Amino acid sequence: MAIAVERPCRVCNAPMQTQRASKQTCSHKCYMQHHRAQQRQQVTQSTIKAEGNKTMSQLFQPDAAHLKRLQDVEVEFYKNRTQCNIQGREQLGMMESFEIQGLQQALDKYAELISEGYTPSAEIEHLPKMVAGPLIDWVNLSLRKPESQVEQEIAQIKAQVESDYLARLEAEKAACVAKEVESLLASERRKRQQAELDAKAAQEAEEYARVEAEVLAALGGK
Repeated sequence: MAIAVERPCRVCNAPMQTQRASKQTCSHKCYMQHHRAQQRQQVTQSTIKAEGNKTMSQLFQPDAAHLKRLQDVEVEFYKNRTQCNIQGREQLGMMESFEIQGLQQALDKYAELISEGYTPSAEIEHLPKMVAGPLIDWVNLSLRKPESQVEQEIAQIKAQVESDYLARLEAEKAACVAKEVESLLASERRKRQQAELDAKAAQEAEEYARVEAEVLAALGGK
């Protein structure tokens, strides 16, 4: 005759009386919960593996169309900006501003800039402005940069946007890889812990069966 022993439930850890060495849960509810947890773990591991392959092979590949949109936006900003050389606020702009003391000097500088390839703009905000001073007037000229310089700076902007875009992809990829590695390591830790628990349960079951056989033999001998 089997002897009932007290063991903790695998799920809720509540004490339970059982005569079966293989019994791990105290109720049908705990059994179903344990069964569903095992199923979820199997599905999660399969999903991680599939998503991992997809992530590495597809998600972080450069998108040429998206990159072009990013470049177009920055180029458009450039075309509508005036160059700023103030420290800490530097920015490239297709227009460049010159502040010149005196009207004659401004006319001379204007002719010099035009000969270098600068061109005037028809927009009101870029028209020459006279700033009256107490002793002498100042003239603010706002001109479009020479075409060769504009092309060079646009190429520079596009290269910078591409560099930033690729760096961001690499950073996102590295973060994803780190998260994936941690997830897999955690899964491996859970598997090792589960294996240790299963081994312990098997050992306890084996010991129980051995003692049970001895007890049954003793009872039968009487």
